[in-house]
Amino acid sequence: MTDTSTNRVRIVADAVLNGTTPVDGSLERIGLTSLERLELCRELERRTGVTVSLADAMTATTTTALATRYRNGGTPGRSTPARGGIPLTSLARGCLLRQLISPSDVAGNCLLLWALDGPVEVDLLAGALIDLQERHESLRSSYSLRGGAELARPPSVPARTAADTLEQALARCRQMLGVPLHPTAGDVFRSVIIGTPTGVVLGVVAHHVAFDGYSESVLAADLSRAYRARLTGRAVDWPAAPDARTASASYRGQRAAADLDQQRARVRAALSGVVELHLPGAVRRVSGREPAAPRVLSTGLAPVPTSFAAMAAAYARAVHTLTGVRDVAFAVPVNRRAAAGLDTVIGNFVEMLPVRILLPIRPDADADLTATAVAWTGALGGLDLEFEEVVRAVRAARHVYQHVFAVQNNPAPRLELPRVRARLIRAHYPGLANRSMTEVWPAGTGYSDTADTAVLTYGEGWVGEAEAAQLLTAFRTNLDRYLRQAAADPGVVATGVAPR
Repeated sequence: MTDTSTNRVRIVADAVLNGTTPVDGSLERIGLTSLERLELCRELERRTGVTVSLADAMTATTTTALATRYRNGGTPGRSTPARGGIPLTSLARGCLLRQLISPSDVAGNCLLLWALDGPVEVDLLAGALIDLQERHESLRSSYSLRGGAELARPPSVPARTAADTLEQALARCRQMLGVPLHPTAGDVFRSVIIGTPTGVVLGVVAHHVAFDGYSESVLAADLSRAYRARLTGRAVDWPAAPDARTASASYRGQRAAADLDQQRARVRAALSGVVELHLPGAVRRVSGREPAAPRVLSTGLAPVPTSFAAMAAAYARAVHTLTGVRDVAFAVPVNRRAAAGLDTVIGNFVEMLPVRILLPIRPDADADLTATAVAWTGALGGLDLEFEEVVRAVRAARHVYQHVFAVQNNPAPRLELPRVRARLIRAHYPGLANRSMTEVWPAGTGYSDTADTAVLTYGEGWVGEAEAAQLLTAFRTNLDRYLRQAAADPGVVATGVAPR
């Protein structure tokens, strides 16, 4: 987090605990992003030893409301670590189940590539990759549905080779790391270092059962620390972090503070009668044939506001333009690292949150944003529920997870190696676990250094090529329209919007 973000979180934490009220006490006007709200939860737990449910923390609109929820709904933040294997999160279980059903599947592969230009000490970099795995048990554990995660193997040694050009090195990286991993055997992390005329290409892949988007920045920071320590011959100055078992207990402690019955009732009301979304241009799929690699389209965006509702509204209205359906439902991946210490560990702490938006009949920026903000705030009211609980509450909700909209605003994974210029190159997903995924990647996260980028990844046969292009174009057009409206009336985009 930046110094500005850290100071903002501390001011709000003081206000919650001491009764002081910055501005008018509105968390929206203070400008907290979703990542800052998570850090606020961690800061309050560090100071008080109390945690509240994620739904309570994310839907509180003022410092006074948040303080009340800590006083009345909080529970001690410490949970008893589980014996035996470490329990898997809901999304991790889903990723593992998919791999077990389809051993050749690569949808769980989370790939990171860096072009490193300069005098890279390859032996030290290889050693730092070993140090990284030693620190994070999740990268050398085996995973099972019943037994959870258990430490299984020593760190894997990075593969090393060379290429004549950067393009060759990147292609070889993608080929070497785009193969199935085997989580039940502890094969969840691999790395490769490929020499180039100007330095090296570093590639790593981790299975989604043990890794999420936030883990990218943790990996990059810890790998940088380990490399610098080896370069100077000193011990690594690791930041304090819980072990995997304690991290799991802290994560589960968040749910212990939640009224899950109330959240299930909210979800049943919100998703009752939800209709499956079918994008046009789909073709009949041939059963028994290995799915082709997902297709990818991307487009640059004008500067995007920090309002998640503006982006979600632009996506929902684009779906309406394509399908004629105003009742639009999809899933949003949500970072659930609100417990103290979870910001320093590698693992999968994401849940897919179902969102259902009923758009107004006529497209209108103000009305679209209001409808989306209401739907998003309502969805956050079920934030502590897991996928299986949502599906048990509303059986028809399973199909909502087939289409995903995501704002990938996790901290950028920045490698900081002395005298080396590191450039992150965002790799497309080698496989896809759902039918379509529309993402917004902020500047500096691997697509463009200067502009946000919208990316649509879709499975073969689930949407036509021309229709996919229309969806992405409509999303960009809608977002531009909302921004023009915001320029005329700055309150429009901000109204009722939960931070992303």
